[in-house]
Amino acid sequence: MRILHIFDDYGTPGERALAGQGSVPTAVYYLAKCMAEKHDVTILERDHGVLLKEEFIDGIRYVRINAERLPRAPYELIKSPSGVLKLLRDGFNVARKINRFLEKEDFDIIHVHFPFASSILVNLRKDIRKKTIYTAHVGEEGKRFALDSSAPLALRLFSPDLYLMKRVAKSVILNEPLKKKLIAKGIPEEKLEVIPNGVNVKDFNVSREEVERVKVKYGLEGITVMFAGTITPRKGVEYLIKAGEILKDEKVLFLIVGNLDLDRSYAEKVMEYARRKGVNAKFTGFISYEDLKALYSACDIFVLPSLEEGFGIALTEALASGKPVIGSNVGGIPMQIKDGWNGFLVEPANEEQLSRKIKYLVENSEERKIMGQNSRKLAEDQFDWSKIAERYLKVYKEVKDETMD
Repeated sequence: MRILHIFDDYGTPGERALAGQGSVPTAVYYLAKCMAEKHDVTILERDHGVLLKEEFIDGIRYVRINAERLPRAPYELIKSPSGVLKLLRDGFNVARKINRFLEKEDFDIIHVHFPFASSILVNLRKDIRKKTIYTAHVGEEGKRFALDSSAPLALRLFSPDLYLMKRVAKSVILNEPLKKKLIAKGIPEEKLEVIPNGVNVKDFNVSREEVERVKVKYGLEGITVMFAGTITPRKGVEYLIKAGEILKDEKVLFLIVGNLDLDRSYAEKVMEYARRKGVNAKFTGFISYEDLKALYSACDIFVLPSLEEGFGIALTEALASGKPVIGSNVGGIPMQIKDGWNGFLVEPANEEQLSRKIKYLVENSEERKIMGQNSRKLAEDQFDWSKIAERYLKVYKEVKDETMD
């Protein structure tokens, strides 16, 4: 098959669909890499005048189109009329350039990963709808699908995600609870597939030297409880810090890894609370992918206290690193944590329950070891990218067969 992945992210100059660039770029890269072993795979991505126009990486053909860099993330722009206009202008510009590319080359499957330009593209080229697949790499699903009051007026009037899902052959989502909500929103069940994100398990075979290096670099001593992700309200970091407040006497370090700038006011509020309450917490900010992989191995317990979560790649990476895990019972997290087997599920925004589960693992080293081994087994058996790619290829084949009928 000839497969095209369209990756029109709004990232920083030089950012591309490669591992370690973020959850969506990592997913696109590994899907393409696994598929390129047997199929002809192209990634078409936007550029800001930094990258080569075309190159091959790991068997994947990368083609770049120049596009304006937007000043803010799309779901921030939607909050103002001027932002909506900027987003529309950008979407039309990118969709036209993608269309020009498609006029020159033909593909069996077109796999899109963002809804804005793609919603315009499927109107410029209605003939591609029958071979187009959309993966909704969803965070803040209440906002994006207008499921609750968090959605701005513009999204309540028009959701690009829902619009696109109704027009393409198939849409892939990351967990079953979201599927039920989308069916209630009018998306036909036969158009929806649930496929989680994956992990390249071998990437997390980290050497002892690397583990010792990051322990020294980040000052890790004693038991380390780690979180990784952007420091935003939906990730529930404040409840992990409040659990740390309850556990102040346990001599535990709470290592908070991730971007502090996406919602700077929230991040500063959480950091100030930790300082004021005397919580032994360390906020690293954004770090390199190599350091991140080593820190998963260096920590003792991984916690993802999200209030909502499509499917946490950081949690899957912690599984691959062989760590006991604790996570909120929301979204796709229950697919990754078998309560009492490789970790614990807790109710969201419940620092008391979270602190009890952390305390149990802190005090039971043998249980940490057994649960960590179970986490690694789960990652290998269900979430390795090679297995996830096969599930996608099955969907591709179904779509291709339907186009030939």
